[in-house]
Amino acid sequence: MVNHTIRWTIAVALAACGASQPAPQGTSSGERKALTQEQCEAQAGHVMGDIGDGATHRPDYVCPSGKPPLGEIAPPAGGPIAVEGSVCCPG
Repeated sequence: MVNHTIRWTIAVALAACGASQPAPQGTSSGERKALTQEQCEAQAGHVMGDIGDGATHRPDYVCPSGKPPLGEIAPPAGGPIAVEGSVCCPG
């Protein structure tokens, strides 16, 4: 009985893992250019952070203005680390 319960638990766990979508990684397939916060603001843009659901990584993401992001925020050379998932939205 214990073996049956263990097998059933493992089967359910594996089925749940197989049904989940892969987490977004890094940039959106290299489609967006990388900008520092300063470069974004120099283009009259503003930094928009991800709320934690990975939406900014999706290729179809649009900023609150309805326009696509100008690029993804990257840390400046030797500077502080950028907030993961931040994008530059047009002003």
